Amino acid sequence: MRKSTRKKYLLIAFLSAYCLLTLTPFYILAVRAFTPTIESTELHLWIPERRDLSMNARIGDLSTIYNVDARAFRREMGIKGYLNPQLKLSQIAEKYEIEPESIRSYLEPFVQYNGIYTIVNNGFVRSLIATIVVTGASVLVGALLGIMTGSALAGFRRRWHMFVYNTYLLNMIIPPMMVILPQYIIITRYLGLENSLLSLVLLHIKGGALSTMVFTSYIATVPRELKESVYMDGGKHYHYFLYILLPLMGTPFAVFASITMPWFWNDLLHALVLLRPDNYTLPAFVASIGGTFTTNFEAIFSGVLLSLLPILVVYLVFQKLFIRSAMAGAVKG
Repeated sequence: MRKSTRKKYLLIAFLSAYCLLTLTPFYILAVRAFTPTIESTELHLWIPERRDLSMNARIGDLSTIYNVDARAFRREMGIKGYLNPQLKLSQIAEKYEIEPESIRSYLEPFVQYNGIYTIVNNGFVRSLIATIVVTGASVLVGALLGIMTGSALAGFRRRWHMFVYNTYLLNMIIPPMMVILPQYIIITRYLGLENSLLSLVLLHIKGGALSTMVFTSYIATVPRELKESVYMDGGKHYHYFLYILLPLMGTPFAVFASITMPWFWNDLLHALVLLRPDNYTLPAFVASIGGTFTTNFEAIFSGVLLSLLPILVVYLVFQKLFIRSAMAGAVKG
């Protein structure tokens, strides 16, 4: 076997092993998303077979393990008053003269598809929409503010330019936990934005080191003659900004969006501090989905899986755009 062929096979083997190691955690997550909580201590390499709903199960155990809402169950079954959580399903059917099949048809989705069923029926769609709004607004407005900042600081022609630039860079060395309390006081007491998605957007778009670095360094490469030509033709600074800078910002915007989008999407700390459960974004929603007295691992893993899918789809759909924007200007001519 020739040396070049051997290197080729070694490269293929290495890339295959790397892809396998990269995808294995996602595969395990997908399996765990359909593994019942009572089997959460076992390692399953494939989705385990579901157990049938037993009429000897107690309604209190089902409420604890599978997040069954006892009030909704009583309302659906036409049960008035107190329902003893120690009663078995067969005893409930006999005591309240309910057809066993009616109880089975209502409770089987909780048992058979508990993770997905619990997530979807407890506000997943609302949290998904809130996360999309916060992430989209943060990326777009943050990029716009970064371009505006970069257009002023590019080139560092004045002494205060470097001072302002270094002030932005301080964000890189300040841990978020150190400023979470003053941020909370400013957002809630002075701006009155408690339990508002706008509060998350404001925290995301505040002067950040990344946007300043990316856009300032790129705008500094734009020929100064373009700006001078706009002024010579009678244009103003906003003409230069709108018709010259913005059309050229595809490359830095792709870099900025690809880095910050996962940060904004997975922001757990600020969502838990500033929002209430009825307005949670996906990370906070998934963190709060566990049961009252036990942890519903199936629901949590299902929530993590479903929260990853949208951002994964975005990267797969726009991967060519990211690559094309990143490569723009790499080759002259």
